Amino acid sequence: MNKVYTYLILLSLCISNSVYSQNKGTLTGSFESNNQIYKNDSKIGARAPKDKFGSNNYLKLDYTYGNFRAGIQYEAYLPPLLGYDFNLEDNGIVHRFVSYENKGLAITVGNFYEQFGSGLLFRAWEDRQLGLNNALEGVNIKFKPTDYISLKAVYGKQRKYFDTGDGRIRGIDGEINVLDALKASSNSTFLLGVGYLNRYQDYTGPIEDYPSSVDAWSARMDFSTGRSAFQFEYVRKGEDGNASTPQIVSEGEALLANYSYTQKGLGFNFSFRRLENMIFRSEREAVNNELLVNYLPANTKQHKYSLANIYPYSTQAMGEIGGQIDFVYTFKKKTALGGKYGTNVALNYSHYNKLEGTLVDGIFYSDSDFLGLDGSKLYRDFNVEISKKWSKKLKSTFAFINLEYNKSELEGGNKGMVKSKIYVADILYKLKKGKALRTELQYLNTDQDMGDWIAGALEYNIGSKWSFFVSDMYNSGVSDTHYINVGGSYVKNATRFSVSYGRQKEGLLCVGGVCRMVPAASGLTISLSKSF
Repeated sequence: MNKVYTYLILLSLCISNSVYSQNKGTLTGSFESNNQIYKNDSKIGARAPKDKFGSNNYLKLDYTYGNFRAGIQYEAYLPPLLGYDFNLEDNGIVHRFVSYENKGLAITVGNFYEQFGSGLLFRAWEDRQLGLNNALEGVNIKFKPTDYISLKAVYGKQRKYFDTGDGRIRGIDGEINVLDALKASSNSTFLLGVGYLNRYQDYTGPIEDYPSSVDAWSARMDFSTGRSAFQFEYVRKGEDGNASTPQIVSEGEALLANYSYTQKGLGFNFSFRRLENMIFRSEREAVNNELLVNYLPANTKQHKYSLANIYPYSTQAMGEIGGQIDFVYTFKKKTALGGKYGTNVALNYSHYNKLEGTLVDGIFYSDSDFLGLDGSKLYRDFNVEISKKWSKKLKSTFAFINLEYNKSELEGGNKGMVKSKIYVADILYKLKKGKALRTELQYLNTDQDMGDWIAGALEYNIGSKWSFFVSDMYNSGVSDTHYINVGGSYVKNATRFSVSYGRQKEGLLCVGGVCRMVPAASGLTISLSKSF
């Protein structure tokens, strides 16, 4: 009960004192509350929890005074929304820190987020939509001895629900701007970086020479000049163990390379990645999205349309190889294809194969060449998106997605390769006095898995404050069940309130390739967010 009183006092403080005067420092923060009232819905297999209620709440406060900063984050899951880990059912202050920064030196004590390079080696971060927060509790030091050298050091334990895991993380990362160091007069940038990380967790089991300590390191390069940019990163991880197997897991490695080129009206990007035995946690017993040390987002296009996300790609950390190509071109105004306002065309192709090898008792032994593409196909996506403004009032987006998804490999079961074609039409029409009407139609065609899907949405906006919508998804290949949702939102300054009622489809929810399963659900959703 004392925790609840603390929460009410802090919330009152936020409302009455959002900004202090200059000589007293500055207090800023945010509040977010997501709530659902559930009901049983036999048509979609949705079962309401006993109390028919779920609520995820977050209050964040940051105070700045000169070179000092301090902050806390209070969270309450009373109980957590369906699909979130039931271990989150609790409330309390889970994030607290004090930091000092002056003349190139920054020291943080408490809970903090940090990453080395792209995050392939180490990233501590938060994603509330996934119920993921692996912040470190310990010490973070950043030091810039010169304008061209940056150093970081971290030590601590990762957050595990309302506590910390058993494993200890300690690491150091350094980066040098080579051209600045050489005092070269150039518009180019050439960065070199290296990182080292150690995870230690006591082991008292029966296996001889089992690794309590796991070392990992990375080397990276970032070069840009004119319109081109190239990034390269390689990570090597020592022998490890995890909850899926009591045996020692082979050494892991990761390679990421990106090349991009941009000019007016044209953009091109190529990205390649290879992962092998790259599951890395600060605690061997952790499962799902618990205590992840590194960050392995899906290197594929992140689609914004619902039917394209029925088959989202989830990163295969134990063994994958592939990449994607992006190409964007804008046809100039007052040309045959550009018309009066110009036309934007975006092409994307991504392809991932499984590394060829053998999986024995949860341990992957690769027998593929390092750059070999001889493994079975996991995912392939070719998509085209054409956006065009026809007049001051009318704008359209048309998309075509040709997707192959190895459901057996990515989700389990015996569905095999699912091949689908998805068609999208998205039309926006501006009415008078700041009002706008948007309509969206989607169709997914496949002969495998659940068959065809049809989806549609109608959205009505009144200025920048009010928005109302109605949407539906319909599995025309299997049943007559409709996933209808209706709702609206109101925004004023930094406050947003939304309410909706309808159904949620069971399946994978992925944010950047990190996924969690969400159950079928039906009921009322109410959300409130405010920053100050």
